[in-house]
Amino acid sequence: MSYGDIAFKNEDYKSAINFYLKVLDQSTNVDLVYPYTPRPYIPAKKISKDSAAAMEKDTLRKISAASPMEQYVTHQLADAYRLNHDYTNAEIWFKKSVENKPLDYPYERFWYGDALMKNKKYPAAQMEFDKVMTEAEKNDSTYFLLAKLKIAGCYLATDTANSRKDLIVKQMDSVFNAGTSSFAVNYYGDASTVQFTSGRPSNAVLDPKKDAAKAKYTADIYTLKKSNDNWTKLQKVEGPANTQMNEGAGFLTLDKSFYYFTRWSTTNKNECGVYLSKLYNDKWAPAEKLNDNVNLEGYKSMQPALSPDGSILYFSSNRPGGYGKMDIWYVNISEEGKPIGKPVNMGKLFNTSEDEVTPFFHYYTSTLYYSSSGLAGYGGLDIFKSTYNSDSLWSAPKNMGAPVNSSKDDAYFILDRSQRQGFVSSDRAECTDCEGTCYKVFSVEKEPNVYDLMGTVYNAENNQVISNSLITFKDIRGDKETFYLITDSMGNYSTPLEEGWELYIKAQKNKFFGDAGNVSTMGLTESQHFVKDFFLSPIPQGDIVIPGIEYDYDKATLRPASMKILDDVVDFLNLNNNLSVEISSHTDSRGADAYNLRLSQERAKSVVDYLIQKGIKSDRLIAQGYGETKLLIPNAQTEEEHQKNRRTAFRPIKEGVIQAK
Repeated sequence: MSYGDIAFKNEDYKSAINFYLKVLDQSTNVDLVYPYTPRPYIPAKKISKDSAAAMEKDTLRKISAASPMEQYVTHQLADAYRLNHDYTNAEIWFKKSVENKPLDYPYERFWYGDALMKNKKYPAAQMEFDKVMTEAEKNDSTYFLLAKLKIAGCYLATDTANSRKDLIVKQMDSVFNAGTSSFAVNYYGDASTVQFTSGRPSNAVLDPKKDAAKAKYTADIYTLKKSNDNWTKLQKVEGPANTQMNEGAGFLTLDKSFYYFTRWSTTNKNECGVYLSKLYNDKWAPAEKLNDNVNLEGYKSMQPALSPDGSILYFSSNRPGGYGKMDIWYVNISEEGKPIGKPVNMGKLFNTSEDEVTPFFHYYTSTLYYSSSGLAGYGGLDIFKSTYNSDSLWSAPKNMGAPVNSSKDDAYFILDRSQRQGFVSSDRAECTDCEGTCYKVFSVEKEPNVYDLMGTVYNAENNQVISNSLITFKDIRGDKETFYLITDSMGNYSTPLEEGWELYIKAQKNKFFGDAGNVSTMGLTESQHFVKDFFLSPIPQGDIVIPGIEYDYDKATLRPASMKILDDVVDFLNLNNNLSVEISSHTDSRGADAYNLRLSQERAKSVVDYLIQKGIKSDRLIAQGYGETKLLIPNAQTEEEHQKNRRTAFRPIKEGVIQAK
């Protein structure tokens, strides 16, 4: 049993399983080999599935009225299967451990439910988690919350509404998936070249003669090129990235001058860091480990991902200051590619008490994709996404749903610029090379996003619909031609939209002031239906006061604050481009009549000149000074009453035909 404990402590779970089964009078005669992490796979002598299943049942039958030692070994065996990602056997042995009712392991039921969940037995798993919540409610808040989270995941997985019909996920062929494990696909400079990590017989080892059998259990980084829809020309990443140690999760900058990657030891599973190699004179310099702003001694840092301008490095780490196990962090990067300043944790919006790993920032949609085991999911690690919006805020992480996510671990999700194609790594498929489960590469094909817009035009005063209104759609960036629609008899309109549009939309109708708004499909990661209604106000009779227009004393010079207000008038006149208006200026009753008339005319002209300067055509504007001839308060006494008389206003004087132009 001590051999099993030693192997378990060293995270050699396959060997631990062998030793624990021997304690329970059963052996699988496993050859002991120590492969790379994070997936420890040990080659065993071939045993048929039927024989293995029979041996497991025989062992279970031999255990009854379990002694403390048998309870311990059963628990350790179940946990070793779980940590080795063999959830079929984990389910069997956790069930036995639950039946043993071991006092030292009161929450075996949680892990039994977890194994059921990973085996897609969601209703059964939910029943176990319900029991865990009942048992833990008063004495263990951690397991209570974890069980509650798992129940939410069971509901998520069984709700067919969460399945993405616009996504197709397929396991790639042996070009990607030869060997024991393949994962961490990323683009290598362009969308037609990818890199990925794989365990293969040709991988580097310290002594090729002695360690040849270990080669396929170490990890090296490879590239593939796409030609005529086929991935070909497999080769190792050039430069010093690939050594006898394990390398993976690489990132090449857009200018192809810096290469970041993960490297971890073949002997110390807790030694893992992010490295950088630079391109000098078309040759890659020796890789150097990044400083402690990323790699803190005694902790893991891995899976680098950069912003497109190379100024921010995202990575996952279990360094102090996080929220749980592995967290997503970021740090600023200098022009030389080095981390500068302290790393910043992405915060509790992203990170949980469990694992958050494999960040990927999709620049064209400002979306961060990453994997988490601490949010409601389908079983293991699930892919989530969060978008950075125009208000400099991240949206709440959203589960990507099936088929991207499965009951097992799903990670390393990426998408190309068009969001049409990408990759994900998953251990959902059984692996014959490693005799268990390991990461394989899956392609992600996404149908084009579909967008449409509809709405209704209303009278703003009585909410009655307005038919035959003109709707104008103008591309803000000027890349697309302006187009127009007319509302139907019920005031409705509708139109499809394209990806990447930013539209200024306005509704117009004679005898009404127009209304406007914006719709954007920029940066969206899913299809969306937009609704935009417009409310048109009837054009009133008489003057409309422009509040806040001020001049220098005894002058017609507009003050800066007045110019800002008049900018709104410019927007109004551009919206209502069929209107001609009179701009009028008025004084109070103090002062000579002739003087007030002249000053008001000059002030009205100042307003008109400013509007013309801002692009309003002069034939749509008339400046008119009225002095004190149109007092709102004829016998004003207070300064407040005089101020009301000193006003600038506009009045629609002509309404042209609204045309699509």
